[in-house]
Amino acid sequence: MVKPKLDTELHGGYASFRFCGTVSISDDTFPKEDTTSASGWKYRRANFPVKISDSNSLYVQLMGGRASTNPVVYVRNKEDQPIQLKWDMRNNEDVLKNVKPADFIVIRIEEGADGKLIAKKFVSEVDAIDYLADHLTDGTKVHIGGDVEYQRYNGEIQRSFNITRITLAKEDVEPYAVMQQTYLVDTHSLPRKWEKELEENHQIKINTFVPQYVGKENGKTIKRTLAMPQQITLKATDDNLDKRIKIVEKMFKVDKKVVRELILQNNVVYGYEQASGEIEMTPELQELVELGIMTEEQIKNEVTVTGSKVDEVVFDHPVLRKDGDGDYSKLYGFDRYAPEALIVPNDEEEQGMSDDEKVFEDDVESGSDDSSDADDPFSDDELFA
Repeated sequence: MVKPKLDTELHGGYASFRFCGTVSISDDTFPKEDTTSASGWKYRRANFPVKISDSNSLYVQLMGGRASTNPVVYVRNKEDQPIQLKWDMRNNEDVLKNVKPADFIVIRIEEGADGKLIAKKFVSEVDAIDYLADHLTDGTKVHIGGDVEYQRYNGEIQRSFNITRITLAKEDVEPYAVMQQTYLVDTHSLPRKWEKELEENHQIKINTFVPQYVGKENGKTIKRTLAMPQQITLKATDDNLDKRIKIVEKMFKVDKKVVRELILQNNVVYGYEQASGEIEMTPELQELVELGIMTEEQIKNEVTVTGSKVDEVVFDHPVLRKDGDGDYSKLYGFDRYAPEALIVPNDEEEQGMSDDEKVFEDDVESGSDDSSDADDPFSDDELFA
């Protein structure tokens, strides 16, 4: 049997998120006025946390703009071809009929007279920000979804959750924070003694890459999909340890001559560790017991924040997908690339570079290989502050 030829150039993949939680909104969350860069680019940026739990809050963002002269909005038509909408025509209903549905920012947080949610659609983040400023209030529980984007800044990989969907959530819905992402694993992804580490610590860190289209980086034109390093945490318990070991061997143990592509759904955690049963009975706490306010058992079972910061993407399960014959043969990924496909750009000196030279392109879908020649210039400092 002839082995399929391995790709040497990366392609885009899945990179999406879905959160459900309570938003924290302040008076200055949604800017009312544009910011203008030195090159004349007018833009707005809004970001706010979504509280998933007492120890897990994740920031999401909306950021977009247009040129000062001949402003346009970059979208795709229903034939999936890139098109430019004149800024003054961006809300024209006849014009928008030709826009691909996936290119709209859709917000459903208002109820109509019939009790159903009203869908508001925008092709510009600026308009979506204006709408949210008037209609999204602090403490509202919502479902939020969108694209995950990665970019290098000061030698580190920055991850952004870019909003494309917001929907009012019912109060009885359990909060969640999940991400579906294409990962690339090779022979170096697993720790050297991963099985022993998993048995002793009940978790391991798996070193992977994610494919990300990069238009420009540090003023240099890239226009290709690059491999960005990311870690996945795989956890185990005494009860499922043997099964977890089999999962690692099946999915993440890779031959040195190939790079495997996996599509996974993982849980996203950003916050602080919590622990219970670690409270020392101080005189102040003992007084609570004596006054009958709390029992000693209640105090010792109280959940406390330990102060240890947690930033994890925790393995949950592979995303189900069928091959061309309708079989789930790629359930655990497939060996798609040659090792040389994992090209990671080197850091470049930024001394002497102006803010306008530190630019990026956001006119393409996250993880996509398609792009236009138009640059959306923002300072990296403004984007990742």
